[in-house]
Amino acid sequence: MIKAIIAVVIGAVVLIVVMSTVDKGISGGGGGEVTPTDVTTITVSIEGQVNKEGTYYIKNDGTLADLIEAAGGVTGNADARAYNQDYALKNNLSFYIAPLYDTSETCAQIEITKYNINTASSEELQKISGVTSKMATGIVSYRIGGTKFNRIEELVNVDGIGAGTLSKMRNYVTLK
Repeated sequence: MIKAIIAVVIGAVVLIVVMSTVDKGISGGGGGEVTPTDVTTITVSIEGQVNKEGTYYIKNDGTLADLIEAAGGVTGNADARAYNQDYALKNNLSFYIAPLYDTSETCAQIEITKYNINTASSEELQKISGVTSKMATGIVSYRIGGTKFNRIEELVNVDGIGAGTLSKMRNYVTLK
């Protein structure tokens, strides 16, 4: 009898641990979401100006548009110049949808001054708070090498730009 009680308690604890690790943003229903048991899926995350930030399971051949759909769409403040809906998703990537307006002031919507990382000059890029001349030159050199930025998060491929700098500048750059 005691063995049965111990087995039930252990089973309950295991079930609680497993259920607490499941992402609440995942529902096996519609949109671009699929169940995690499907071997043809990848895991991708999205945050920023979407209706439901989180981590989602998306089909292997999915695009950013599929991820946005799974996240309930973009908000009215999403800057369409800052993301590429046709971007082919890869496993474990994360995406940030930048805002168009600064809404930090109560009842105010001030359009954020932004710079296109695929066309801006080094001098223009240095107008972004925290971007040094070395970083700006690195961004321009990255482009000149024939590589176009397809997602803002690719800025971490530039020497001197890490996750912290990216976090500070991602609201001030666009892709198009």
